[in-house]
Parts: sequence; C-alpha cells; structure tokens
Amino acid sequence: MIGNYILSGRLQAIVATSFSALVSMLMLPFAYLISGSVVALVTLRKGPAVGLQTLIASLLVLNIFFVVANLPPQISTAFALIIWLPVWLASTSLRLSEQQGALICTVGLLVVSLIVAVYVIIGDVSVWWQQLLIPMIEEAAPPELFEQYRNILSTGASNINAAAAIALMLNIIVAVFCARWWQSRLYNLGGFQKEFYALRLPPIILPIGGIIILLLLVLDERWQNMLEDITVILMLMYLMQGISSVHRNVDKFKLSTAWLVAMYSLLVLMPLMGRVIACLGIMDVYIEWRRKKNGSENES
Repeated sequence: MIGNYILSGRLQAIVATSFSALVSMLMLPFAYLISGSVVALVTLRKGPAVGLQTLIASLLVLNIFFVVANLPPQISTAFALIIWLPVWLASTSLRLSEQQGALICTVGLLVVSLIVAVYVIIGDVSVWWQQLLIPMIEEAAPPELFEQYRNILSTGASNINAAAAIALMLNIIVAVFCARWWQSRLYNLGGFQKEFYALRLPPIILPIGGIIILLLLVLDERWQNMLEDITVILMLMYLMQGISSVHRNVDKFKLSTAWLVAMYSLLVLMPLMGRVIACLGIMDVYIEWRRKKNGSENES
C-alpha cells in the first residue's frame, strides 16, 4: 500500500522521500533502510532521471523545512550526499544492469574510492580518528575510566576506518536490496529471489585482489593500512557472493532452511565465519568462470 502510494506520482514520491528523511533523522541507525529504500524504489521503478529529480526536489523541501524550523539546512544537504546520493547511484546500477553482481561492484567501487580519498587527503587515518573521538570520550566517559577508554581507542583506531567502510557498504546494499524486494512484491512476485540466486561478481576482481595482496608486501605502512581496508571491502563483496551461493544451493537441493539459519547465526556469533563464506564466494566465481571458459572452448 505504501509502495503503491510512493510510485503513484512524482509529488507522492517527493512527499514520501522527504517525510522518510525526517523520520530517519530521529532513527539515524536505520536512515539508509527507511529513507534510502524509498529513493531506491523510485529509481528502480521509474528510472534514474526520475529518481534524481525526486532526490533534488526532496532536498529542496527539506531545506525549506529546516529554514522555517530555524535549523541549519546543511544537515539536509549532508543527509542527501551521504545517504540519498550513494543509494541512487547503486540503484541506478541495478536498474540499468538488472544484475545484483553489478550492484555489489558499484557499491564496492564507491566505497573503495572513498577509502583512497580519505587516506590521500588525511594521511594518518588512525590518528585522525583518535583526534575526532577522544573529545567525545572526555565528555561521555567517567573521569576515572577515561585513560582506560583512551587506551582501547588507541589500540583499535586502525580498525575504525575499515569498520566504517563496511557499515557504509552494507547500509547501501541493504537499502537497495529492500527496495528491489519491495518492487518485486508489487510487480514481479519472486523476482528478487531469482535475481539474488543469479548474483555473480566479475572474475576480474580475483586478479585485482591478488595484485592488492602483492602491494601489501612491498609498500610502506601508510599505504598498507589503506590496502588492508580495500581488502576488507573485497572480502565483503565475496561474502555477499557466498551468501547468494548458499541460498541458491539450499533451494537447488531442497535442503532445510535450518542451513540458512545456521549460516546467519554463525555469522553473528563467529565473525570469522564471514571469511569462510567469502572463500566460498570466491570458489563460486571461479567455478562459474571455468564452466563458461570450458563451454566456449567446446563450442569452438
């Protein structure tokens, strides 16, 4: 019902997008899911041009609202750049390619570009995170525990950038996936499942990953940290491929859904399981590449 309203006209899409943004500002951890999925749904169904027009018009509405409410309009601009624009780019990729593998690649490329930009502009990202977060800890932490929290931050600061990149990538992908599922429920029942089962990453990513690992061995520490963050994003891409592979094979061999429950439970309880499933995704891509290569050789 809500989806039909959003897609019933441009005015309705603008109203829904603007309202969802205001709601999600009250629940920021779910902002991509609440507001990003609306932008993605409009883009997937109506096309990139209409999606961008809706985004711009909604930003104008939000800016007017913030000025009237005597709030800084920069907040709505930042919201559009951080949430709406990446989701629009990702959903445009899926709309044009109709392949979720292309969606994963687009989001991965976007996040990797941001990682490179952060390291080039800031330099020592670990120190930057410490300088950003220490004043917050001083305000929030009890004085007697400040040194303890500061030591924990200095130890884990090198991992914060990778964690932020993972969170950004997952939020964008989940928002577009939800919108695609929403679209399939309205117009193509079962379409999301078929598309997800057919998810394939391009084989070219495998040698690119190998080159990055080689560079890790020869470059200095600053660039090693950047390449480690990029490697994490590549592994996340193959994790999505591995999850698709597990779903596909459970359906293909008519296995119990307990296999899926076990997989997701292990991912939550044992983060190391993510690497295992990512390796499964790498194998899936390699086997598919070999199958196509052998098929083309047999044809010739």
